[in-house]
Amino acid sequence: MFLNFLLFHTIFIISVLKVDGLSGQKQDGDQLVEKKETPSNFRKPQSRFQQPKRTISFSETKVKSFDKNEPPSKVGDKKKQKVPHHSKKYPKGQNQALLRYEELIKRFTLSGKVWYYVWSKCKYYECYSRNNFAALYGRFLEEVNLYRRIHRSRPLQMDAILSRKAMDAAKKSAVLGRLIPNSNPDIGENSIICNEKMAPLIVFNWYKERSKYNYNTLAALPESVHFSNLIWRSATKVGIGIARKGNLLYIIFNFWPETSQNFKFRENVFKPYYNLANSRSLFKM
Repeated sequence: MFLNFLLFHTIFIISVLKVDGLSGQKQDGDQLVEKKETPSNFRKPQSRFQQPKRTISFSETKVKSFDKNEPPSKVGDKKKQKVPHHSKKYPKGQNQALLRYEELIKRFTLSGKVWYYVWSKCKYYECYSRNNFAALYGRFLEEVNLYRRIHRSRPLQMDAILSRKAMDAAKKSAVLGRLIPNSNPDIGENSIICNEKMAPLIVFNWYKERSKYNYNTLAALPESVHFSNLIWRSATKVGIGIARKGNLLYIIFNFWPETSQNFKFRENVFKPYYNLANSRSLFKM
């Protein structure tokens, strides 16, 4: 009897010790699992934004920075620089004033289309100055006649005698450094002193005076006399003289017969016949 009781008591103690050992191993295992799931260097996602700005260098000249106000995956330049717009390449030495003025020419107006039609292939000094400005003479005449056609005036013919007189006046003006007034009452005149690289714009500027012209006038208007001389319907001949001094050109146009005569404006200066809608036929000469 006593032996049975002692055996039962021994078995009970052994059972209790095994249960305690198993529970202790389970706790140790749970701790190991927790340690595996939570590394010692783990930090919450929010803490990444609370850290001071960090920079990382990819090369000697380019530095990237992480911005705490941006998503973690976004990397921006530390100092953003604007990329300059691509600029057109123009012939070396070309006057920048001409390039700026060219941008102001409204290409999609009728006068702008005429200018581009005449000058687009020879608007630089290196082109039109060859052979004593031969190309300049030819393009001046072409541009004038296109403007005249807009206002239903006949084209002008280049006249040798008028050109000789215009050249003499241009040379004398260049020597004096100022324009000599026209003393011949039978000849109309447009004259100007301009930079050698601005020459392709002078006839265009004269024609722009049309905005100041009054088609009901009976007398010459000083602010638009160059325009009325250009398109004067009864004029049939023109002479052009060009003289150079330094970087200036002295340019004189002589028209015959006389232009801008008082009381004859309504029969010689007409409103435009052509516009953008029918301008295609303007260039079919």
